[in-house]
Amino acid sequence: MVGTPTGRVGTTIDDRFASAERFTTLRGIRREAKRQLSKAAWNYLWSGTGDERTVDENTAAFDRRLFDTPLFAGIENPDTSTSVLGYDLSFPAFIAPFGGEATFHLGGHPAIGRAAEAAGIRQMVPVAASYSLEDVAAASGAASIFQMTFVGEEDQVVEMMHRAAEAGYQYICVTYSPIRQWRERLLEDRFSPRTNLAESNFGPGGSNPAPLVELLDFTQPRWTWEQAQRAIARSPLPCIVKGVQSAKDARASLDAGAVGLYVSNYGGRTIDRTAATIDILPEVRAAAGPNVPIILDSGIRRGSDIATAIALGADAVALGRLVALGLAADGERGVLRTLELLQQELWTTLGHLGVSRIAELSPAVFRDAS
Repeated sequence: MVGTPTGRVGTTIDDRFASAERFTTLRGIRREAKRQLSKAAWNYLWSGTGDERTVDENTAAFDRRLFDTPLFAGIENPDTSTSVLGYDLSFPAFIAPFGGEATFHLGGHPAIGRAAEAAGIRQMVPVAASYSLEDVAAASGAASIFQMTFVGEEDQVVEMMHRAAEAGYQYICVTYSPIRQWRERLLEDRFSPRTNLAESNFGPGGSNPAPLVELLDFTQPRWTWEQAQRAIARSPLPCIVKGVQSAKDARASLDAGAVGLYVSNYGGRTIDRTAATIDILPEVRAAAGPNVPIILDSGIRRGSDIATAIALGADAVALGRLVALGLAADGERGVLRTLELLQQELWTTLGHLGVSRIAELSPAVFRDAS
């Protein structure tokens, strides 16, 4: 009998596939999330812009990287932990700053933060969250980085950065949104998310809603790098620039005062037919040099994808859609289980690659390494 050694009838040696957990795979979490959500809510979670070529390419680009698995590598028990931006992480991941999360589950970012804290990673919180930045920060010790869009009046943007600092955030994630997104699934669904920003971060008791109105109405020219540099210089917190998609973007971000770079095409949700982030990553790392922290999102679907991103130059990834799936499937518990499964798969990947720790990942783990 498989798993029953001679002389020890009834003793199971290998029970790694037996589990009392509700979800044993990320596939199972995705199936349950889709079952829980309406068609319109599912489209909001999973859609991109235009023909959604970039959404597909983000994942296909990971699939094109083939691993080289060595024999007799003499590895130690793989250690998935690392340190990024001064944070000790159980594995190299942050929660990505995605908004409208109450559409998937009313627990929202407070529940996500508690799951992240339990898993040993940190959370990025968006200005478009369904809860105020103060409420999310109060929910857990994971809420560490606040993302906001540079749009509207500079003084109002700086005021909100000070508000984030007062709430206990340690970094600002700076991003840019030149114009509305063309998401055809949402247009056909006539979709409206279950989020009222006037009741979370803006309006009475919150920040001036003028930047939000300007983001939607587009009455003023969008910001230049000179404006971004001024705002970063006035920020009470160090800034990371999100949306980096080229070596040129990387250099401009660092020249503007960024202390870290966030490579992202927003999961293919802003404009279609852009390059996959994993394809862009090596040139960004080359432009930034070896010591600038780099985070990457867009296309992460497995623990092996995390290993690929680190091997090609990222210090950590940011998890958006996968976390949203976990939230939709089972709230806080679903998010925690998602993170657990990702870390476990990453651990397995490291072992097969002959790697004992995160710092040992490099392009040498791929078959086409020179």
